[in-house]
Amino acid sequence: MYVLGIGGLGYKDSAAAILDEGRVIAAAAEERFTGTKHEGGFPHRAIRYCLERAGVSLRECAHVGVANNPWLPMREKVLRWYGEDFLKSRTAKVYHIFKDESHRLVDYLKALDDLTDLGLKVHTIRHHLCHMAASFFSSPFDTAAVLDVDGRGELSTSGIGRGAGLDLDVHAIARMPHSLGLLYAVVADYLGYSDLDDEFRVISISPTGTPTLVQEMRKVVQLAGDGSYTLNDEYFGYHEGRAYLSERFTEVFGSPREPELPMEDRHRDLAASMHAVVLEVVQAMAKRVRERSSEKRLCLGGGLIQNWALVGALCESSIFDEIYVPPAAGDEGTALGAALYVQHAELRQARSAPLLRADLGPAYSEQEIADEISRLKLKADKPVDLSVSAAKRITGGEIVGWFQGGAEFGPRALGHRSILADPTDPATRGKLVRSVKARSDNHPFGLSVAKEAVGELFEGSVDSPFLERTAILREDARQKLPAVVATGGRTRVHTVDADRNPLFHALLKAVAKRTGVPAVLNTSLNEAGRPMATTPRDAVGCLYTSGLDALVIGPFLLAK
Repeated sequence: MYVLGIGGLGYKDSAAAILDEGRVIAAAAEERFTGTKHEGGFPHRAIRYCLERAGVSLRECAHVGVANNPWLPMREKVLRWYGEDFLKSRTAKVYHIFKDESHRLVDYLKALDDLTDLGLKVHTIRHHLCHMAASFFSSPFDTAAVLDVDGRGELSTSGIGRGAGLDLDVHAIARMPHSLGLLYAVVADYLGYSDLDDEFRVISISPTGTPTLVQEMRKVVQLAGDGSYTLNDEYFGYHEGRAYLSERFTEVFGSPREPELPMEDRHRDLAASMHAVVLEVVQAMAKRVRERSSEKRLCLGGGLIQNWALVGALCESSIFDEIYVPPAAGDEGTALGAALYVQHAELRQARSAPLLRADLGPAYSEQEIADEISRLKLKADKPVDLSVSAAKRITGGEIVGWFQGGAEFGPRALGHRSILADPTDPATRGKLVRSVKARSDNHPFGLSVAKEAVGELFEGSVDSPFLERTAILREDARQKLPAVVATGGRTRVHTVDADRNPLFHALLKAVAKRTGVPAVLNTSLNEAGRPMATTPRDAVGCLYTSGLDALVIGPFLLAK
């Protein structure tokens, strides 16, 4: 039985996923097909891809899970959040209603009506349930506590619960306007950032500041004794659909940073203080769900769980023995969550193997790649040992693109659509930043490490197959890896298993023979402002529009 999942039906990150008897066959975000980062709207192209990969028609998907309830009318949202006064006032007290949402709602309803007209059973599942389902039902745990920390989905912003077998029970949820994700967004604006991904810059600068403003920030985010939290609306203002920080915020924390001006110590201290307080709140939520569920294992979901520093801190705490994060914890992952929730919680079909791989997006055969190289009139080599050839280039100071197998589902490059460089060379990071990925000095690239060597490089037990967390580098490892940004000894880590990704693991072993360390710096293979490469043409475009020196694509090697 095939179940189709559709997710991210808000203003960004729409996606689709398909299951066959509970097994994940394919999943992809719409952005991978349109080339527009964070593409929203109904994911027609992603659905088409999932059906093609599964080899079925839409009519063969008897059930369709839809994340978010598009039938929750805009008027109901407004009335429940803000009351009748909103409808009478031009100055709207609205946190996060975007101008095109009502238009999108019409499109959603029409598309879902079309599915119903085909005779398919359409299940609409609440947003926070989809985040929780994506995490718990894809995890290796039979039972676990579940924590969702998000920006907004319908009226909810975060939730806690427990998964057991085919059941997913929600214990409590937070509602708009109390949103940690919203807080990150408006503080990003305050710090002079504006793009969706610029919230990650706030994460990156927080370790460089001193949390001297924690007491003041605790007045903005107020933590209750039961582990719940609220945002203090004295610090926020609202106008025509967007939130902004009020005069009260600037009185306490100072004037906002202009984008063209340098980052000051007070800005770094604010980011550090906000991170410290958000961590306090999330840890309180984790303790609350631990006590409520009596579980020793935790599944995490929601957009804020893409904060690698937050996840790393939770993993280092002793609240839970084991923590699982899916490869797509944000809104695109709700497509998978919707499908899994229908399959297990509603249809009561048995759970299959846990999700161990993220390469659920489009893959291309050797012939398809060769045809594309030929169409572009390029000359490619076909090395006898691909891993050894790539390792020689990487350890020789080159920056190498790596395009293998299916595209990753989720925002992280995990050895299928990656840019790779040598972390043992102190010149590497500067070259990456100058010619490939413009980043601030404190924004870390991922470090991909052979799983069996993790103990040689990191303190404690570290398992991070989806690049979801930070971990503490051993003191001697910091000396071996001068190109790695390790603020306070912590850096982003990706553990590579030989069974899950044998070719990438072989590359790491080949690198180790030349440097003594089975690790590479790893960032996403994409052109500036665009999603990660999906097609061979995308990958070749990255080679010739950036500072890449070479591209390993399928069995071929292209060099400038």
